[in-house]
Amino acid sequence: MAGQHGHNYPQKIGVVMDIGTPETAQQVTPLPPRRKRRSPRVSKITFEADGDGRLLSLIRNATFISHKQLLGLALCLGIKSSKDAVRKRIRRYLENGLIRLVPAMPQYVSAVYQITREGLSALESLGAGICSISSETETLPSALQAPHFLDINEVRLAFSKDPILSRGDWLTDPEIKARNTTPGVIPYAKDYDAILKLTDGSGQEFLIGLEYERTYKDAHRYDEIAQRIETERQLCCVLYIAGSIDLVARLIDSICCPRFPLCVTTAGVLKQQCLDSNIGFMAGGSRRRSTLRQYLASLKHPI
Repeated sequence: MAGQHGHNYPQKIGVVMDIGTPETAQQVTPLPPRRKRRSPRVSKITFEADGDGRLLSLIRNATFISHKQLLGLALCLGIKSSKDAVRKRIRRYLENGLIRLVPAMPQYVSAVYQITREGLSALESLGAGICSISSETETLPSALQAPHFLDINEVRLAFSKDPILSRGDWLTDPEIKARNTTPGVIPYAKDYDAILKLTDGSGQEFLIGLEYERTYKDAHRYDEIAQRIETERQLCCVLYIAGSIDLVARLIDSICCPRFPLCVTTAGVLKQQCLDSNIGFMAGGSRRRSTLRQYLASLKHPI
């Protein structure tokens, strides 16, 4: 506003002085910049060839695995350093469709996971694919098979906490199937549920085939299994793990392998006592008992 005698006095506008003369540049309060609209955040996953490759391989090779089992095995195998790190990866795998949740199973407290075709493809991109199960496999394992594999995982988890058995290498069902179909490689006599590679007291390596039985099969089926196991030349012995005590005697009588070492125990005992578990086997036409440790020593593999 003009003052007396025609002078223009500065006028205070907010915190900026506007002198109002055309010869002098005016000071203008700048408008705040407009905020750019941000697009919704998309959860992206950055793969670590070692950590992610090993963790996804663990899920794939287990076929089905519970949340609790995955946490335990990932830590025991040194894949991740903490449970929180494993949980973070699991969440991202689920968000990106690399693994899926299997329908709830009342007998298992935690969630159960299975790898998806997208997860298998991711492993193939990392150079960690296997031929026994791939992103192009026509039919992926049914959730009805989950209890079988979850029970085997429990045995593996128990072994991973044992001071001696934890030093061994565990070969899973998909890995065994892949090896058995590899050209130029001598296959095992059958596709075992798992194979455990150990080193005895003298430094000699040996292999134990593991078979898990939840229910009793037809007698003719066991005859066929026995015939195949009798041809085995790469394993030290085969350990049958029965889902119940009732199955032990039936399996000892049904799987007759006079020329190849085969023993039977229950899953519950094996998970608690490991090498000190009582096992049953046939010798000289009669049933015998000993501990697993004693049995292996009799096969010249003391541990």
